[in-house]
Amino acid sequence: MPILEAKDLTYTYSIGSPFEKTAVDHINLQIEQGEFVGIIGHTGSGKSTLMQMMNGL
Repeated sequence: MPILEAKDLTYTYSIGSPFEKTAVDHINLQIEQGEFVGIIGHTGSGKSTLMQMMNGL
């Protein structure tokens, strides 16, 4: 049983404006107890947004 699970997780900034940007797009993630997970990617790829969403749980 996962200690953290996300299904079809999406986050879009500034919806409806000319600056609309999808930072997290349909992410599926399961983290099991005892696992170590690293999130890597280029600048602006949504890593911090994903972590902020998980911190909000």
